[in-house]
Amino acid sequence: MAETIFRRATARDAQQIASVAARIVLNGGRASGLPSHLTAAEVVGRMRSYRRRGAWFICRIDRHTAGFAALEPVSDEKKTAALGVWVLPSFRGQGVGRELALMALEFARSKGYRKVRGRIPAGNEPALSFFSSIGALVPRVGRDLRYELPL
Repeated sequence: MAETIFRRATARDAQQIASVAARIVLNGGRASGLPSHLTAAEVVGRMRSYRRRGAWFICRIDRHTAGFAALEPVSDEKKTAALGVWVLPSFRGQGVGRELALMALEFARSKGYRKVRGRIPAGNEPALSFFSSIGALVPRVGRDLRYELPL
């Protein structure tokens, strides 16, 4: 039976997060919404820049990082955070993304955020379905879709 662990990520997890991001970008290209090359140093830098107002979360299944979520403060809106969730294709459809999102949303509530938002690149229908399934409102803005989830 597979051992599944969901937890808040630390700087020690940055390399695994960067590795998962690279694999997702290779699989989905720009439709993943990730930068074309996210390094471990960039992950650590982002973690530190949040000043306890944001966090990353990971899922490990049998010593493999299956996915991660990032909840980042939005600089121009004090009560809003940006949420992104990414899961490797081989682990999709198993509830990994949902659990990561729920952890991030609980963290957001604990920090006093009133809503989370994000962007879904054009052509990423699975992400549209995923964010809709967790209650996000998804209006079209330009080429990409923007979602918002009140807390």
